[in-house]
Amino acid sequence: MRKQWTKEELIAFENEISDLYLDNKLPFIFHLAGGNEEQLINIFKDIKEDDYIISNHRNHYHALLHGIPPEKLKQMILDGRSMYVYDRKRNFFCSAIIGGTPAIAAGIAWALKKKKSKQRVWCFVGDANEDSGHLFEAVRYVDGFELPCTFIVENNNRSVEATNEERWGKTAEYKWNSPSVIKYHYVITYPHTRRPGMIDLSKAVRKTDEEYFPLLKPQTFPSFEELNGLDITYNDAVIQSMTELGEKGAVFLGYSVKKGDAMGTLKNVPDEQKIETPVAENLISGLAIGMSFEGFRPVIYFERHDFMLVAADAICNHMDKIERISHGEYKVPVIIRAVAVASDAGPFYAGPTHSQDLTEVFQKLVSFPIFDPVTGIDVLKAFKSAQLSKGPVMIIERKSRY
Repeated sequence: MRKQWTKEELIAFENEISDLYLDNKLPFIFHLAGGNEEQLINIFKDIKEDDYIISNHRNHYHALLHGIPPEKLKQMILDGRSMYVYDRKRNFFCSAIIGGTPAIAAGIAWALKKKKSKQRVWCFVGDANEDSGHLFEAVRYVDGFELPCTFIVENNNRSVEATNEERWGKTAEYKWNSPSVIKYHYVITYPHTRRPGMIDLSKAVRKTDEEYFPLLKPQTFPSFEELNGLDITYNDAVIQSMTELGEKGAVFLGYSVKKGDAMGTLKNVPDEQKIETPVAENLISGLAIGMSFEGFRPVIYFERHDFMLVAADAICNHMDKIERISHGEYKVPVIIRAVAVASDAGPFYAGPTHSQDLTEVFQKLVSFPIFDPVTGIDVLKAFKSAQLSKGPVMIIERKSRY
């Protein structure tokens, strides 16, 4: 049974955190809530204990109201995790990269609807998230498929120090026409980050990055020696791998996955497991992350490396980091099919923005496994490894090898 917080108790908690800072105990970036106690208490009356809460860097009130014990939250803050509050048991998730959460929320909601669950997703975003097109994509997707997700825009008319008017001019006060969006206004108590006054950092104790957030152990995979010697082409190996993934219940996301069967590679996969998406790569990737939280194995299809740059936030800031920054509470078993198209491959020239090979770029950006198979046997081994992975895997497919 969740504690029913009063306005005065919420304020007292944030004041206590504020005092910890003045006592040189918080040499970290943190963001205090304040001024919206009554609005949030009222909103949480409609939120059930097993619903998902998707929060952001200013999450203390959300965490308390959703049942995270104050002593646990306080310790997380003392451990440098004010922006990284997670609780898998209570379905509490957050991200300090504000544009990333709406698509993840939509993905969780898709999975809940698919499972006919009565749970809902409540995604809290600041008004600066209205600056991001990612919120519009997610709202449109949720509305279009009537997913159980509500976005709450908390408008304090401030992005760091700039007002909405300074950022948007005459369109500062955006009016939402969506059944999935609630927007409220409030005057925040504290500055954007920390609180006024500089502490004595010489008296503060700071650990290393790896002490605050231990690195994940590298994954190891079998050698699959039994596959050696098979006579199979690269293209047939991709088709066989997709067929096997489909038989195990994987869902396939991307554009041209249903109407084009991803260049014929999904021809043996049932249509109900293929999700034709908008041309919105960050949304696609966020949907996959959210689906994976509810036990699905999403396979994202990017038909060119160039297009993945739009999804770089979801891939590098979220997919790659979630397990580590949540201390293992959330895992992201997503498979990315990344098709590289050489400029001289095929009968038609694609040009510089449709033929980039970003394999080395992503190898430097992420820590999860990236396979670059050369032969058909390599393809089979790569996808079998991906099926065993507890986290994300990217597999480079080269169109010239099909």
